[in-house]
Amino acid sequence: MIQDTIVSRRTIRKFHPDDIPLHTIVEVLEDAKWAPNHKFREPWEVVLYKGEGKGQLIDQVQESIVRNELDEEKSEKKKEKINQFINEIPIHLVVYMKSSESAKERHEDFAATCAFIQNVQLLSWSKGLGVVWKTNGFIFDPVFREGIGLEADDVIVGMLHIGKPAVIPNPKERKSIKNSLKICDTATQSKKEHSSSM
Repeated sequence: MIQDTIVSRRTIRKFHPDDIPLHTIVEVLEDAKWAPNHKFREPWEVVLYKGEGKGQLIDQVQESIVRNELDEEKSEKKKEKINQFINEIPIHLVVYMKSSESAKERHEDFAATCAFIQNVQLLSWSKGLGVVWKTNGFIFDPVFREGIGLEADDVIVGMLHIGKPAVIPNPKERKSIKNSLKICDTATQSKKEHSSSM
């Protein structure tokens, strides 16, 4: 049931190193493409790293760290950390979109790509896989984007790290949607009156 998948999904930060068959991830992506998108532009693009290909991703991330970290000791620690992180997780996806000249289209395409990413998370969860969606600083580095084969102005919406969960965290309390919901059902009733009536 979709409600159970949505409510039970957790962001996973510790993974088993077990390999994930490529066809499993392709199936997830094939189903995720049914995300809503404006004028059927299907703006999302995906670069997938697995196996020995993860080395390419590590190289580009480490180069970005060196360029942007002035403290050499911190730079080395970050490089070591990213090397371990990427090597220990079976699948890494860079999800990006082309940048439109139209602000409206950029907004629409970003929203659609986020919907695609949420579909990937939910579909992965339904197959017993965990995901962490990250937006580290290097995704905004145009040299990093070019290094992985993207255009300088492509927009990376997120990096998804996927594998079998080693630890599933307990759910954290979520505030009631009533705290974020304003209902307007008459022409004159004020927002304050609506909020106090719920």
